[in-house]
Amino acid sequence: MFWFLKKDKNKAVLREMDGREIKYVTRRIRKENGEVEEEILGKRGRIVVINGEIRVMCGEEDVFRCKAADSIYYTLLSGDGITVSGVNELNGEQMDITVYYVYHRK
Repeated sequence: MFWFLKKDKNKAVLREMDGREIKYVTRRIRKENGEVEEEILGKRGRIVVINGEIRVMCGEEDVFRCKAADSIYYTLLSGDGITVSGVNELNGEQMDITVYYVYHRK
């Protein structure tokens, strides 16, 4: 009942992350022994949502690109960034990345 009042929360998250400046981007690597390691993919850039694609650019190059419909993304509880899990179209590898935003006082 009232299904027509349901809002699409994914569009709000995509709209929030579009155009944000990036402090740095990390990749979570899960090893076979259960350990988790963080690797920095890049610093100082921008996250852009274009034509249903999430693109993370650091400097002049893309470090991550995936289809928004085929990925899982959510805002960090602190509001300082976003986590995206999906297949990176640049290398075809499944990746879990965390993008930390540059803080701007509003």
